[in-house]
Amino acid sequence: MRMRRFALTIGIVLIMAGILLMSEGVETLVPIADVFGLTSHLKTQTPLMAPTLVATAPMNYTWLSVQLDGGVPITGTFQVGSGGEIDFYIMDEGNFSSWQAGYPAAVLLAALSASQDNFTLSPPRAGSYYFVFENQDMTRRVVVFTLDLVGETVLIHPAVEYLPYGLVTVGILLFALGLRGGRKRAPEPSEVVAAGWICRTCGSENPPEQAFCEKCGRSRQ
Repeated sequence: MRMRRFALTIGIVLIMAGILLMSEGVETLVPIADVFGLTSHLKTQTPLMAPTLVATAPMNYTWLSVQLDGGVPITGTFQVGSGGEIDFYIMDEGNFSSWQAGYPAAVLLAALSASQDNFTLSPPRAGSYYFVFENQDMTRRVVVFTLDLVGETVLIHPAVEYLPYGLVTVGILLFALGLRGGRKRAPEPSEVVAAGWICRTCGSENPPEQAFCEKCGRSRQ
């Protein structure tokens, strides 16, 4: 009886767990799958800004503004044409306004007197961010600029993807085993005979070797 209840309970738990994972998605198992090495993490880059030409007049600056999400990394490159150099800054909206007004401002990233650069940045908060190209030279500068959003794709091992279906299948088998174990087996004819016989007259039970009823004396036949 105890084993039957155990099988029924475990079967129900496994079925419910499998159904829950089917509805929520196996992505909820990624942290556990990571521990057992059942996932692969691939870095991805989604273009936010295709290669763009940015022209900056002599002794002047130009900027590009992009709306970014907080905590989502970005990566970018710039290259100055004709071997020239330029000052490059990244600022949030408030600091960019201060910088334009001639007040001190904080930059998130800077590359001074650079002909080219690759950068990666994780914005601290959502908002508008300004990419500034300042030309300190007496000749015009043309810059090729690109910006990508950095993401991650998680590849899950097939064993994890099919886990919900496996849980449901095992749960059904255990549940069926528990139900089957609870059924009483009908006694075989030989077992009934071995247990004795019932008197047709008074209903008393008699041993199998007894020819006459012990209570009323009637014949077994």
